[in-house]
Amino acid sequence: MDKYTKFANAWKTVGVSSKVRWQQRSVDERLSTGLARKLVARFGDEAKAALAEVALQIGLDDGRKICENLRIDPESPRASLIPLETVSLLSGVDYEVTGDNKARQFPHITIKSGGCVLGKVFEGIDPDIREHICESYTLGLVRAVNKDADVKALRKCCAGNSQCELVVSFK
Repeated sequence: MDKYTKFANAWKTVGVSSKVRWQQRSVDERLSTGLARKLVARFGDEAKAALAEVALQIGLDDGRKICENLRIDPESPRASLIPLETVSLLSGVDYEVTGDNKARQFPHITIKSGGCVLGKVFEGIDPDIREHICESYTLGLVRAVNKDADVKALRKCCAGNSQCELVVSFK
């Protein structure tokens, strides 16, 4: 084993590579938050709309990846929630399906979460901006399974509530 390999292995055993990855994520999060703040300060509603479009696309991409990895059957209305539930669980946010009304003409499912999925990512950002980003990202996750689904937020953490409550409706 050459000296470079020994050096790399020695640093790997003390966890430097994981610390560097953590630091990189921290820089990425701070950069995203700062960039969003500056864009909205300079361009106002146009920047909010652009951030919402980007969040929707990221939600769609993340939802599709989750669907592929978990082999989700898109026929069930409950399947539309699996990407959202997966992201919530990976973020450490409690998640509960509290209602499933299939008797109506347009079925819907009510969801309560114990916190904001993106709360830690955009911690220092204006709640109004975070609200637009979160709603669009959530819509993207749900529409990755069912393109006709719609999401309406009844309660929002970014609006000062202790939990988010969403209604996902299907056409």
